[in-house]
Amino acid sequence: MSILKKRQALSLALFLCLPALGQAMCLAQGDIFPGTVSRVVDGDTVHLKDGRKIRLIGVNTPELDHQHGKHEAFAVAAKERLMALIPDNVVYWQAAQEDEDHYGRKLYYLFTKDRASISSQLLSDGLGYRIAIPPNLKYQDCFDQAEQEARVAQRGVWQHPPSWQPQAGFTVARPIITSVTHNRGGWWLETEWDLVINLPPSAEHLWTEKEVFFLQGEAVEVRGWQYQRKNRKSDRFKSNVLTVKHPLDLRRIDPSQRRH
Repeated sequence: MSILKKRQALSLALFLCLPALGQAMCLAQGDIFPGTVSRVVDGDTVHLKDGRKIRLIGVNTPELDHQHGKHEAFAVAAKERLMALIPDNVVYWQAAQEDEDHYGRKLYYLFTKDRASISSQLLSDGLGYRIAIPPNLKYQDCFDQAEQEARVAQRGVWQHPPSWQPQAGFTVARPIITSVTHNRGGWWLETEWDLVINLPPSAEHLWTEKEVFFLQGEAVEVRGWQYQRKNRKSDRFKSNVLTVKHPLDLRRIDPSQRRH
C-alpha cells in the first residue's frame, strides 16, 4: 500500500472514531420518529425501507462520483461517518417546514437515538458545509457553531482555504464584490472573477438595500450552488452565477484574511 493510501486510510479511521463534540451537538427540539434505513447513498442522503428518499437539511457533503469513482475529497469519509451514526440502520427524523425538494426527496432533520443532530456531527467533523435554505432554518445557529469548530481545528474540508472553481455545483468562495446592481431578477453582485452572486427576488427581502450596497468593494465569503450560463462573444455578463438565499451564506470578511 502506498504512503498516500495509508494516510487516507488512517484519516478515514480517525473520522469514524471521532466522538460527538459537546459544544457542537444540536439536540432535537420536539418530536422525532424512527425510520429504518435501507441505503446510505452518500454523506447527506439516505433511503428508508418504506421508499422515502431523505436529504439531510443544513449540510452539504462532498460529492461521490458513483459512475467513475472520481470522488471529491472527504466524500467517502462523509458517507462512512453517516453510516457509523446510524447503527442497526435505525435513524430518527423530523420533517422540515418545507419537507420535499424538486427531486422528490424528503427534507428532514436526522438524529441519533440520543436525539443528537446528525448534520451537526458531520459539520463538526469537517465532513460537510453548512447551508441555509429558507424556510428550513431550524438549528442553523447550532449548525454554524459546529462548522466553526471544524474550521478552527482545520478538520476535513477545512484543512485548506476555500478555492473557487468555474464549474457547476456547490461552492464556497471568497471574492471581492466589484459592483452591485438590481433588476427584476434580484440583486447582482459582480466579483473580480468570472462570477456573479445573485440574491433572487424570493430572498432579497432578507437584506436591506443599504446592506447590499455596502458590500461593494468588500471581501465576502459566499456559498451555494452555482450554474454556468451560456455565453456569447458579445455577452457582457459573467459566465458563472452563484445563487444565495440567506444572509448566513453571504458574509463580509476581513480583506487581509480573504484567502484563509
